[in-house]
Amino acid sequence: MTRENTNKHYSLRKLKKGTASVAVALSVLGAGLASQTEVKAEAPREVTEELVNSNPVLLNKRINKLQEDLANKEQESKETIDTLNKILDETVKDKIAKEQESKETIGTLNKILDETVKDKIAKEQESKETIGTLNKILDETVKDKIAKEQESKEAIGALKADVAKKDQANKILEASRKRTNRDLEAARNAKKATEAALADANAKAEKLQEDKQILEASRKRTNRDLEAARNAKKATEAALADANAKAEKLQEEKQILEASRKRTNRDLEAARNAKKATEAALADANAKAEKLQEEKQILEASRKRTNRDLEAARNAKKEVEAELAKLKAEAEALKEQLAKQAQEIEKLKDSKETSPKAPEAPKAPEAPEAPKAPEKPEVAPKDSGKSTMPWTALTPAKPIAKANMSSTDVKKDSQLPSTGEATNPFFTAAAMSVMASAGVLALKRKEEN
Repeated sequence: MTRENTNKHYSLRKLKKGTASVAVALSVLGAGLASQTEVKAEAPREVTEELVNSNPVLLNKRINKLQEDLANKEQESKETIDTLNKILDETVKDKIAKEQESKETIGTLNKILDETVKDKIAKEQESKETIGTLNKILDETVKDKIAKEQESKEAIGALKADVAKKDQANKILEASRKRTNRDLEAARNAKKATEAALADANAKAEKLQEDKQILEASRKRTNRDLEAARNAKKATEAALADANAKAEKLQEEKQILEASRKRTNRDLEAARNAKKATEAALADANAKAEKLQEEKQILEASRKRTNRDLEAARNAKKEVEAELAKLKAEAEALKEQLAKQAQEIEKLKDSKETSPKAPEAPKAPEAPEAPKAPEKPEVAPKDSGKSTMPWTALTPAKPIAKANMSSTDVKKDSQLPSTGEATNPFFTAAAMSVMASAGVLALKRKEEN
């Protein structure tokens, strides 16, 4: 649950971050437009001040025009902000709904784990490439728009300088209003710049006094560029004859720029929609990746348990091998003992052949068959999770005996030639083989249990 909330907050942060990046780009664009307008408008301030001071009617028209423009800008700003808030709310709701649908489809996605991994990797690569492409397109679009707005501002500033003597104040305000309508951020900056004028527009006398103070402050700020402004004024007087042609040309360029702005806005909207779709796909891929990570942890725990069981089986196998080696060593010792007994028997035979022939004794009974090792019962192996080692029962060794031996030989065979002690008939090779087989069988059953 915590992971799901984290993903939701992360998605909202990404959405807000994308919206903030677009707002920052528009703010930079609007700030550049406002600063350019201020710089271009400061050049003809001297001429404007003379015209306004000498013509009160023109000053009243200017005040009324400023009030109308400010009201229009405020209305447009409110409408635009409301529209953006609605779009943001709808986007957040749609994002939450998509995340809920993703949670419901997790059970189905678990059945196609391998395909999901490949699809997730491919989608992440495509998302990275798409986001990079969209960022490049957005940067190029913003740069192109800023460049075009810069060119437009320079051209309009030149036009205002050319027609400053005829209707300088009205045309500057009209051009500023049209430029402000093309950009929301410029409208906000213009609203902030004209709030003082709106607050002081209630009384004409106070407004005129404040306008004079503002113009005086502007004149002080432009003292550094005063000589350049005077030279520009002289140049505009010489170029007054070409003002009408330039105005028409600038009007055509304005229409071209307006069409370009509309195309740019359409491209920007398409880029935003594509970015939203990409972010949704990326969030889905991240959810799948988290599910795969959980399954990976489960598999890792199962692998560790299997390794522990395998290690235990290996240790048991080593113990069995040690027991088998011990039994083999005992069997070898028994074989050596039997070989020694066979040698002693041969020595007894040789001594018998060299001794005088004794009267023929009755034949000894035939030696009984060596006891066979009990057959291993077929026991179904239990699935204990441990690896077992195949084993082979030891074959009982046949006792060395001859049916035609005399009673003297039998009597001599019952004693050891070296010490004369009586041999124990129980610990024969067959008996030892049976005991070894029984021990191995018991060990095998213990291991299976």
